[in-house]
Parts: sequence; structure tokens; C-alpha cells
Amino acid sequence: MKKATLALLLILVLLAGSLAGCGTSSTDSSAGSSDDGPIKINIGHTDSSQRSTHLWSEALAEYLEENAPGRFEVVVFPDGQLGDTPDLVSGIKTGNVTMMFDLSSVITSASGPASTSIDLPYLYPSFDAWEKGMFENGGLELFNETIADAGYYCIDMYYNGMRQVISRDKIYDSSDALSGQRVRIAQNDLNIEIWRAMGANPTPMAWGEVVTSLSQGQINALDHSLGVFNDFNLHEIAPYVTLTNHASSPFPIICSKEWIEALDPADREVLEAGVKMVAAEQRAEEYAKEQTYIDRFVAEGATVYELTSEEIAAFEASVQPVYDYQRGIVGDEMVQRWLDTRP
Repeated sequence: MKKATLALLLILVLLAGSLAGCGTSSTDSSAGSSDDGPIKINIGHTDSSQRSTHLWSEALAEYLEENAPGRFEVVVFPDGQLGDTPDLVSGIKTGNVTMMFDLSSVITSASGPASTSIDLPYLYPSFDAWEKGMFENGGLELFNETIADAGYYCIDMYYNGMRQVISRDKIYDSSDALSGQRVRIAQNDLNIEIWRAMGANPTPMAWGEVVTSLSQGQINALDHSLGVFNDFNLHEIAPYVTLTNHASSPFPIICSKEWIEALDPADREVLEAGVKMVAAEQRAEEYAKEQTYIDRFVAEGATVYELTSEEIAAFEASVQPVYDYQRGIVGDEMVQRWLDTRP
């Protein structure tokens, strides 16, 4: 009887050890990796597969394979293949998307008011000012501070282009010229305040409705980057382009804060180095392309107007109430910290 009892105990001990061996790996599954395979990174975005943002995202896979062979598996999904922008933002939190990039206003809508100051009008009035403010003067770190509580982390930023205005009717060289004009904007409280202050009638509208609405005159104009005007041939239906440079409008490259912090430190280091490398290359390339976009618009019959320094100063003065509005939401200190990043 005692021998039978001992045999049974031995069987139970062996069985327990066997079950323990079938448990999960010590590697955090939320980091997208295990001891048996590479770290899987699905990058989702809504840009076209021909744009510099997509091509440099694909180049990330080459960088990682060269610097960490076999450690990463990167797949890039353009054209909204993983969903529209809101789906991508929520997908970061659910794990369906590892990384995504889109307009900063899209991220700030999900992360809360503290982060929205990145889109203040004329905060950075040029590409050079934006690069210095964001990557030399602490703008990226400040942005990360404001999105951390929402669970997001910004590794770096692509350059979408300074925001300009394209119109079917006329050039906008003053607030008077904008008076009564229906300017399509992305749905965002700060955007509404900006365009009201600049003199226009801001008209929130989904992107999918823009081309038809512009063609039919339901809106007079919209603001976006030169690259987007070019990609969608908008100058063919709206042949007046005003170079306002009223907002920097970057494309933050976002992932889950929990996900990236769960990576092995060595893996995280090479991943962040790779993202920063491709982002810097993309920014330089896209900035260089902007002049070619302008040349194309002019060659194909559009009017392109660059505001004078006096006209820019007038617009900057007109949007000062927007800064007071923002201070009422996030406080004087936060707005001042953003102003302190300006070159």
C-alpha cells in the first residue's frame, strides 16, 4: 500500500514538472516576440505606397536585418489596409498594429488636450524651425511627456509638410481674403479655433468627401501639405495655392508605450536607432520634393503665391487669441514650454 502511494506521488511530481515546462515563455508576449521567432512589427498608415513615408518605412526592415539579423520581421501596410486612421490609433492599444503614423492631430485626439499644443499655429513657421524645435530643443521629448499617460510613445517623426492652403477660387493673402471662405479641416477643436481666428469659415469634413466637395463647390479650400495636394492632383480642381506655412503638421511615428518598454533593451536600442535613421532620411527627401511639387503646379497652370513677411506677421497676429484659448485648456506653463522649444 505504501509502495502504491509512493508511486502515485512520484507520478504526480513528474506530471507537475511536465506541465510547468509547457508554460509561457519568460519573454513578454506583448513585445511581439518569443524565444522561437523574431519580433513582429506591423506598420499601418493611410499614405499611398508611392509616398516617401511608405518607402522609408519599408527601408526600416533592411536596416534592422543588417544590424540585428533575424531579430525583427517588419511588414508595412499602406493605403489604410489595416483600417482608417482611427482604427490604426486604437489598434496600437489592442495590439493589432505595432506602429503607425499619421497627422499629429489624430494622435492628440486620442491622447488628450495636453498634447494638442504641438499643432499651435505658427509655432514653427518653417521646416528648419520645426526640425530644430522638435529634435534639438526638446519638442519630441515634450510631446512624449504629454502622450505617455494615454499609453502612447513617439519614436520619431516623419515630415508630412508644412500646411498650406489650396483653393478653387483665389489666393488668400489676408484674413479679409479668407472671410466667408469654407475651408475644409480635420475635425479638431484647435483647428476650428485657428481658422476662425484667421478669418475663414472652418468646415470639418472626412477626407473621403474632400475631392467631390471641392469639385462641386461645397467647400472653397482646404489646408494640407504640398505632398498631399500633389498626390491627389488637387491643383487640377483648385488651382490657387497659398504658401501660408501656418502649421508644421508632422507625422509622429507611434507605438504602444507598454510594448516598447517590454522589449529587451538591446532590441529596443537597435529598433529606435533604425526608426530615427529612416525618419531623418524621409524628412530630408520630402522637404526636397516640395519644390518639385510647386514646379509641377505652376507648369500645369496653377497659381502659387508665397506670403510676404508682412502678410505672415499679420496672420501670426490674428492667431494670438488661439494661444489664449490653449492656455485656458492646458495652462500657461505647458504653452510656454512649447514656445521655449522655438529656435
